[in-house]
Amino acid sequence: MSTTNGNGRTERLLEVKDLTVGFPTRDGIVRGVDGLTLNVGSHERLGVVGESGSGKSVMGLAILGMVLPPGRIMGGSVSWRGEDVLDPAVANRVRGREIAMIFQDPMVSLNPLKTVGSQLRELLQRRVGLQGSKIKQRSLELLDMVGIANASERLRAYAYELSGGMRQRVMIATALACEPTLVIADEPTTGLDVTIQDQILTLLHDLSTELGMSVLMITHDLGVVAQFCDRVQVMYAGRIVERAPINEMFTDPQHPYSLGLLHSVPRVDRDDGELTGIPGEPLDRAQFPPGCAFEPRCNEAQDGCRDAPPPLLKIAERRWVACYNRPAAGSP
Repeated sequence: MSTTNGNGRTERLLEVKDLTVGFPTRDGIVRGVDGLTLNVGSHERLGVVGESGSGKSVMGLAILGMVLPPGRIMGGSVSWRGEDVLDPAVANRVRGREIAMIFQDPMVSLNPLKTVGSQLRELLQRRVGLQGSKIKQRSLELLDMVGIANASERLRAYAYELSGGMRQRVMIATALACEPTLVIADEPTTGLDVTIQDQILTLLHDLSTELGMSVLMITHDLGVVAQFCDRVQVMYAGRIVERAPINEMFTDPQHPYSLGLLHSVPRVDRDDGELTGIPGEPLDRAQFPPGCAFEPRCNEAQDGCRDAPPPLLKIAERRWVACYNRPAAGSP
């Protein structure tokens, strides 16, 4: 559920327009993100889904100004409540406070040489400005908020002493420490068994509702999108190829890639026989064709698909697709 402004329209918090991120290679510039546009409204849960290597994580890092050299943002804009997040001064003020990130691998993100309490203490001192007993009080509140029992004991634990699910809960606690308005969750359930995955998604869903927090969910798992998100954007080869409300995406996917993703996922509510995989492999990003990046794998491809990338066009209310075989709204 999203709040609205005085004109009855959803308040946009994050607006990304034509974002392009490049990485130099021997064969030229590889565009990890290529002309991406998206927005996240207040109290919204937006999913970005695609195969590994589609550019989802690079997008998340770019939004926060965290792309490391030799990678660089080559074009586009990122606006947070009207401010330019690509301005380092704005990014430093917003990052970790108003926009937080839950990274993919807690064992990499958490310092193995420091206890959970020590890492929370450092964060609360630097970012929130808490001192003395208020730090421990807030640390206990955060661990309790994310469902970690025996919080006092866990503050003294190291990351390697915790289970995978508990480490991910600690990561969520660190993201919530500064009471952000938006959380970017990058594959937060990767490597967890299905029971723990469900618990983490339920926790994030409940927290986003209780705290009035928006979430940008980055995932390769359509099940995660179906369970968690309000809207979804499908990403392929650094580009958004489809945008739709969650129910319409699953009942009536329009882009051939979206359709392929859905057909490759097992369903427990019906027996349709064997799963259908997407043929071929993602292209070498350094040798992109001039046309649609999905054309070599698409069973609907035509000659025109090889000439230029299809633009992302509106085909119906709240529905956008980048495909020459899907007429734009109002087209004959």
